Amino acid sequence: MIQFIKKYGFLIFTMVITLVGFFVLKFSVDLGAGAASAYLDSMGGSMDSAEFNSIQSKYIIANMIAGGILLFLGLTFLFFSVYRLSKNNS
Repeated sequence: MIQFIKKYGFLIFTMVITLVGFFVLKFSVDLGAGAASAYLDSMGGSMDSAEFNSIQSKYIIANMIAGGILLFLGLTFLFFSVYRLSKNNS
């Protein structure tokens, strides 16, 4: 079991990071809209619509950046770990 974790642990970890990045990127609009609504509720529930749209777009962009970074890092290390495994097996 320990050898399995040593051999495939990094691969599984990078797959999880890649999937998390993909889903954060895919649902960035929903996550951003939810975060903006939560911010609006915390500020008393009343705000100018232009200001709310600006805050909402910033939350969406922040989620897109975070998801993109996670996806990029996950895919980079995933390819690296697959290469390393194929090199060790041959």
